[in-house]
Amino acid sequence: MIKMNALRSKISQIPYFKEKGRFLVFVLFIVFVLFVAYYLFRVAYARYELRSSLVSDIDKALYIFESDEIRFNLDPTGIIPSNTPYTYRFSVANFNDDHDSDVDISYTVTVRTTTNLPITVSMYRNELPSSPGAVNLLTGSTDVQDEDGAWYHVYSPSSSYSMYYANETTDYYTLVINFPINYANDLTYVNSIENIEITLASEQMV
Repeated sequence: MIKMNALRSKISQIPYFKEKGRFLVFVLFIVFVLFVAYYLFRVAYARYELRSSLVSDIDKALYIFESDEIRFNLDPTGIIPSNTPYTYRFSVANFNDDHDSDVDISYTVTVRTTTNLPITVSMYRNELPSSPGAVNLLTGSTDVQDEDGAWYHVYSPSSSYSMYYANETTDYYTLVINFPINYANDLTYVNSIENIEITLASEQMV
């Protein structure tokens, strides 16, 4: 209130209308600049926090430089009923310390699970599962039987992702596995082990 009174007093002491107008324009400009600077700072800091959270605790780093297929499995013995979801983080990049991809690449990520445990699986790209509006990439699965008669849930996101050789790019993924605690006393699943396989398939863009 004191600052506003001081500002009115300063304006009233300016003798000419044109000078008052210039002064008001200058004050409004300063306020606008401060507002924009504050907004940009908040946006930059939020992005910094998000990137720091995504980069931390990466369980596996994958690198793609051309057409390729990479498969890896999660440790199945660690999945037991729990109130806390299990999270597994991996990254996909078109460069490392020794080499950069020299072609444009398109890639997809597929998740395959056995049907031994009543788990639910979700996956997020370049965002935290807890972020407002976070998009689960695994919205549905297809049941597939292999040549040995074993059944699997196959989650195949509809989107493919591009990495251009002109830019060093890293995508961060978080896989979330829920195995509710209420199954802890269910003897049906005592000796069951769930296998979770992730496949990254890449190809050169033409």
